[in-house]
Amino acid sequence: MANILIIDDEKSICTTIQGILEDEGYTADYALTFCDGFKKLKDGSFDILFLDIWLPDRDGIDGLKEIKKYFPELEVVIISGHGNIENAVEAIRVGAYDFLEKPLSLERILLIVKHLQDKFQLMRDLRESRGDQLKKYDLIGTSKPLLDLRKKIEKIAPTNAWVMITGENGTGKEHVARLIHMLSKRSRNSFVEINCAAIPSELLESEMFGHEKGAFTGAHMAKKGKFEEGDNGTVFLDEIGDMEMSAQAKLLRVLENNTFSRVGGNASVSSDFRLITATNKELEDEISDGNFREDLYYRINVVPLVVPPLRERHDDIPLLVNHFIKEACSFNGIELKKVDEELMHLFVQFEWPGNVRQLKNLVERMVVLSEDSVMSLDDAPDFIQGKHFPQKSYDVEYEYPLKHAKENFEKHYILNILQNNDWNISRSARILEIERTYLHRKIKAYGIEKS
Repeated sequence: MANILIIDDEKSICTTIQGILEDEGYTADYALTFCDGFKKLKDGSFDILFLDIWLPDRDGIDGLKEIKKYFPELEVVIISGHGNIENAVEAIRVGAYDFLEKPLSLERILLIVKHLQDKFQLMRDLRESRGDQLKKYDLIGTSKPLLDLRKKIEKIAPTNAWVMITGENGTGKEHVARLIHMLSKRSRNSFVEINCAAIPSELLESEMFGHEKGAFTGAHMAKKGKFEEGDNGTVFLDEIGDMEMSAQAKLLRVLENNTFSRVGGNASVSSDFRLITATNKELEDEISDGNFREDLYYRINVVPLVVPPLRERHDDIPLLVNHFIKEACSFNGIELKKVDEELMHLFVQFEWPGNVRQLKNLVERMVVLSEDSVMSLDDAPDFIQGKHFPQKSYDVEYEYPLKHAKENFEKHYILNILQNNDWNISRSARILEIERTYLHRKIKAYGIEKS
């Protein structure tokens, strides 16, 4: 319950308010001068203050200013025996929650306290929710690469600097982007995400900037774009390396002054957003190949962050495994399970080509399918134990650029996954942990055909 102080030079008013509040279960105290009241505020812990505007030792409005300076969280209700609109407006402007005229309505006093009590509970819930969100997006691990990354995030998050996050698939780039937002001054506003690889190029401009009614077939009503929704918040462009060149040019123009027009419209729209981008590609290589604009690269690459792959932070794997087990057991309503020493050793030694995402998915699968409370090697899939994976020899007689070798491996790997899954695109995309549209794009780019 709220702890309440009354400062009024009429003792009868103080004791009357105190009595009715205590009858309702609140804790209340009073002072007859501003000086005594201010001392009680410093010595105690109060949530609500009823403050007379006319006190023998201090003008109430000036007193209110001083109180809000030292106790900004304190909710103040001004009391006046000579109430007028000017005083009420000034009190609210300075920071008062409400303004009461004498003779006081005891019912109104109780109603105000009840409303403030509800507000306090809501603020507590919001703080707890924000704390839960921060825990959800915290970085798990104690390895040097992770500690270095966390230190950089803590340094840049409170600023408005634009950030470009790079790293392999599954390392947690979106996770890092959300953590930056949660730790920023914009955390109370929107975090809006655009997956540049998942949205067809012809719809990407509308997704980013919005459209007016009738702008194209199917545009039955006007729609805000993500940049407009991200006003005073954060806009996250995921997989920006897959954005078409035409969209890159339009994006660059927007980033110059944070203004744009909706598709089919002429009105200029402004948005104060913080930009965070992410990609698993080497954008310098994409620039050399003519797939990414150099001027856009320098515009977005203000603060670069690299999320390390899991193979560079093996020490974090036990912590991650135990965290994912707790998550999976809680989500699926299963009694908490453990991992035996032999299986944990295998987890630590494995290279995890799919990084943290692969580890998380595997742990959840094992939690759901295992019969015992302690998971062992018998619960692990064959691939993690190195079984049934024939070694494939590659022709290394000729020397190729590394980029060519990577593309050659990726092409054959995608082809094998498609063949093993009877060319089921959805299932193959889930295994590869990429969007279906992105898989279609890869098939087309590599000229992969069903034999």
